[in-house]
Amino acid sequence: MSIASLSSSPPLRLLSRHPHLAGFLFVLLLLLAGFAFGELAGWPWLAGPLERALGERLGRTVELVETPGGERMRVSLLGEVDVHAARLRIGGPDWRNQANTLDAGNVTLRLRYRDLWAWKREDKPLRIKELSAESLDADLLRRADGSATWQLGRVQSADGRAAAAPPLLRFDRLLLNRASLAFDDAPLQLKAHIEASLSDKPSPLRQRQEVGLTAHAEGRYRGKPMTAAAETGSPLPWVGASDDLRPVPLALRLEAGAVKFGFEGVVRDLLGLRGLDGRLKLAGPSLAAIGDPLGVTLPTTPAFDAEGRLSRPGDQLWHVDVERALLGRSRLNGSFDFRPADAGRRQRPLLSGRLGGDSLWFADLAPTIGAPAPEQPAAADGRLLPDRRFDLPSLRAMDANVEVALRRVDLGRYFAVPIAPLNARIVLNDGVLTLSDIDARSASGRIAGRLSLDGREDVALWQARLRWAGVRLEQWIRQGRRPDQPPYVSGLLNGRLALDGRGRSTAELLASASGRAQLHLPSGKISHLAVEAAGIDIAQGLGILVRGDDSLAMQCAVADLNVRRGKVVPTVMLVDTRDSTLFVDGQIALDTEKIDLRLKVLPKDFSPLSLRTPVLVRGSLADPDVSLEPKPLMVKLLPAALLAAIHPLAALLPLIDDGEDKDGHERALLQSCQRLNAVAVAKG
Repeated sequence: MSIASLSSSPPLRLLSRHPHLAGFLFVLLLLLAGFAFGELAGWPWLAGPLERALGERLGRTVELVETPGGERMRVSLLGEVDVHAARLRIGGPDWRNQANTLDAGNVTLRLRYRDLWAWKREDKPLRIKELSAESLDADLLRRADGSATWQLGRVQSADGRAAAAPPLLRFDRLLLNRASLAFDDAPLQLKAHIEASLSDKPSPLRQRQEVGLTAHAEGRYRGKPMTAAAETGSPLPWVGASDDLRPVPLALRLEAGAVKFGFEGVVRDLLGLRGLDGRLKLAGPSLAAIGDPLGVTLPTTPAFDAEGRLSRPGDQLWHVDVERALLGRSRLNGSFDFRPADAGRRQRPLLSGRLGGDSLWFADLAPTIGAPAPEQPAAADGRLLPDRRFDLPSLRAMDANVEVALRRVDLGRYFAVPIAPLNARIVLNDGVLTLSDIDARSASGRIAGRLSLDGREDVALWQARLRWAGVRLEQWIRQGRRPDQPPYVSGLLNGRLALDGRGRSTAELLASASGRAQLHLPSGKISHLAVEAAGIDIAQGLGILVRGDDSLAMQCAVADLNVRRGKVVPTVMLVDTRDSTLFVDGQIALDTEKIDLRLKVLPKDFSPLSLRTPVLVRGSLADPDVSLEPKPLMVKLLPAALLAAIHPLAALLPLIDDGEDKDGHERALLQSCQRLNAVAVAKG
């Protein structure tokens, strides 16, 4: 083909007629050649502009570091943005610029152009198709004010201070062969070293490869040694999660001190634990040990084991449904909300919800008031009242408002029937713990009132206001008698208690207590044998033993106890029957736990053989001692011994009792009791 024929070809004729088209094609060829050269070279000249653009967007210094071989960065722009960097470093925030937040090696980043366009136009988090790294070291630190190294970007609050930035990154796929994370969270009081990896592994639920996280952590949580392990099925929860992300599986095991925690469920944001929902298992040596790492004030109890469901529906709300909780012999359940402290609105965490269950054994809560657990030995010094100091600072650590609805409360071996049910409300507000709206039913009767403990100071203030009515004693108190024998005492018990005290333990509260306690049996009965035994009436006691015990109707039975600085002194304490009247005086000292009571029985009928001397109850609360008052006893026995020398039958003369009259004080007490009884009977 000749040159003339080529010059006359249609393409050349077209270019000759349109010289601008030739220039366009030339430029296009140059661009294509330049793009091809850039693709072959890996666009290394983009490293500097990319560092500056990312640094401006993230508010941090960004470095693409060269390897010893001189390789810095390779970029491919064909179809999508594909970036490979030998090393990527992201500096810390201004307040921690001496340490890099992230240092990753052998990094590959893939971005779609549509995601870049949406990020630029709509100011949304940048969606990253894939990020992989051979190694990653991260400095994850959050200060007490909430500022954290993982918060990227600069956001100013209304007062001009740095505020938390919204998430800037989202990942569809994240692969990490090895990650080493230093985690220090002041609000959570958590400091740990975390080793983690994100790798492909088959999904048992989907016919494709699924990205999974495995992580192990060791450190300290709220001052306690801590170990944790986590597994999840996707990278989505790691960085930049938002509400439109799908939840992914999460399995978590945690041991903090003696507490063991297990969780299996889903999560949206693993770092912030947002969108958490799943099954939990929780166990520990005590509720207090469980509450300590959680920052929740809980009582000291026996070993605890619970199962339920845990969720975090919002940033400021945790919710747990306790389906089964074993606490010693107690069987409990409940539903609770926990809101962490918020410096802007709420200075202390708040626990609210409902505590219920089929049974609560009072002995399981004995350590709460400082008493030893049932399996623990009593105090070595023989004292009965618990003297272990309250943990008052824990009362000031949080607030609470919990409804109590228990089907059954077992009070212990001395009570024949439980409280069933028990309803109340526990309120903890600014260090003041109150058990209010108490409504307890037992033995056909009702107990109501409120208890409070003010722990705002180093020495607590205590207040008790209780009242009871219609409690049937023969059903409520175990009296150790055979079914064919009448109870020692029976009837409907009424009364009230009003006490105030101060101290740092149960023993100190009672030792300082002042107030009043009243008990009244308007129509009760008492064992005839017990009355004669208290009066040392030998003849009538022997007669009752022969024919069998019966019950005496109590015409009046009342105890009005005055309490002042731990001294319990009966103002009136007597039992009046058709046979005898029993008077009690003396005192019980709660500060020293000493008893000094005197029981005096005055018979109303004739007895041919009666020692009739007061009975003394002395010793301690833990070890009382019962004896006879010697002087009145000797007044009878000495003449009897002298008369026995004359004739054996004459010795019985001083022991004859025809029913002695009461003195003026005793008559006044009896009349007062009878008036009180008449009023109670009239009221029904």
